[in-house]
Amino acid sequence: MAGTYVTDLRHFLDDHGELAEMPAEAKQLASFLVLIVDAITQNATANFVETELRCRTTKCTGEILARLDLANEEILWQCPLCGHHGVIRHWKGTKWDRLERNEEKLD
Repeated sequence: MAGTYVTDLRHFLDDHGELAEMPAEAKQLASFLVLIVDAITQNATANFVETELRCRTTKCTGEILARLDLANEEILWQCPLCGHHGVIRHWKGTKWDRLERNEEKLD
């Protein structure tokens, strides 16, 4: 069975909203997650869409799909090839959240 990640993005951030100092493996995971936030909030949709991000599972060549669940303020992501998936919480207002900036452009 593929890995499931339930992530509170705040756990990876320092007091200034930047990625905190952490071991290399944790930093790689945090970097992967913020790229998902950046990708899906640029093109906000409630349907799963391609993010152009490669799955981080070893030897998997799948591309991550993600979608916004604004009702719960969550980002859901998955790899359709290996089943690796997760949910990202507390991403709103981070420097990778482009949703508000995109809404401003629409006004």
